[in-house]
Amino acid sequence: MAEKAGLPDNKSLYQKQADSVKYREKNTSWYYQIKMERGNSMKTAILIPAYEPDEKLVDLVHELSNLQFPIIMVVDDGSSKKCDNIFSSLEEIPCCTVVHHNINRGKGAALKTGIKSLLSMNEDILGCITVDADGQHLPEDILKTAEIFERNSDNLILGCRNFGAGNVPLKSRLGNLLTRTVFKFSTGKSITDTQTGLRAVPVNLMRRFMELPGDHYEFEMNMLMQAARSNITIEEVMIHTVYINRNKASHFNPLLDSIRIYREILKFSFSSILCSIIDIGLFSLMFWLLSSNNIPRPLLGATVIARMASSGINFTLNKRVVFRNSEAALYQVAKYYLLCGIQMLGSWLLLEGLTLLVPGYVVMLKIFVDTLLFFISFGIQRRFIFGRSVSHEKNAGIL
Repeated sequence: MAEKAGLPDNKSLYQKQADSVKYREKNTSWYYQIKMERGNSMKTAILIPAYEPDEKLVDLVHELSNLQFPIIMVVDDGSSKKCDNIFSSLEEIPCCTVVHHNINRGKGAALKTGIKSLLSMNEDILGCITVDADGQHLPEDILKTAEIFERNSDNLILGCRNFGAGNVPLKSRLGNLLTRTVFKFSTGKSITDTQTGLRAVPVNLMRRFMELPGDHYEFEMNMLMQAARSNITIEEVMIHTVYINRNKASHFNPLLDSIRIYREILKFSFSSILCSIIDIGLFSLMFWLLSSNNIPRPLLGATVIARMASSGINFTLNKRVVFRNSEAALYQVAKYYLLCGIQMLGSWLLLEGLTLLVPGYVVMLKIFVDTLLFFISFGIQRRFIFGRSVSHEKNAGIL
């Protein structure tokens, strides 16, 4: 973000951003007009999970209070005693409510506590906007997200950063690329910023998200997965890309939180690996038996028997564990076994052709062919058998 002329150079990045907002409030009309036109008409709550915050959070909540958000919910996720004065200051700000965890339970748990608290207040809100406490989300971007959301309050709105910007740390750039790829592979949907903490969530989704598993950063990925599976429109709004001190204040654990986030795809991999072991084991056994007894077409017979045995297990695991689809099973069974039959035929034909080219390596060729078919099968199951389509829109914004 370009700095405003006239701002002191010896201030921190966030102080400059805060002063920039105050500068515009004093010298331009946008901030004043918003307050005059909207008054108390904003119907979207703010939800901020906070762990070991500093004064930046107090500054942010003051700005949001001035923008007439009806409720600002801050969840203290077990911060240390040194942050007591921060939360005391927040409790003095109009419309701000602070809820405390006795221990650090994780960002997902804090978000769920905040959602539950907001719903229990019985306020007439359209939904809530989740905001990070570390200063990465600017008031004008939060307001921009809120205004778009209040015109489309059934949609999940994501405030997306520009990862091509020069101030993005390499680990954040790579992390987003990886999670985008995993999300695309799991759902078939493309999202620019899967890790954004700035999200406008409709009130009906708040109730559903509250029941999702995950107490840490994986909860945010589970939110996106649930929205994609539930045919919720996901709308992107471009926001400023802000990283303070190269994001050193982040509480993200690269190892543990990455494992949690990628659990969805790991579950599918486990399902597929387990069924592949069964399939290849039975295939090897049946191919040996059929070949030893001079049964015609041993490759075809072994392929059919092995696939019939493994496919039932694969269907059940994918439906109940991987894709968590609760639709009537009969239609899905028909689609699944149609796919299974086509895949089985493809596997046999490929094996027949490859064994003519490379004789004597039947099992190795079987593993190669089934690995190739795994990726094709996953995409088809995700999109046509267990998945649902979801609209995905992008709005241009300022950077």
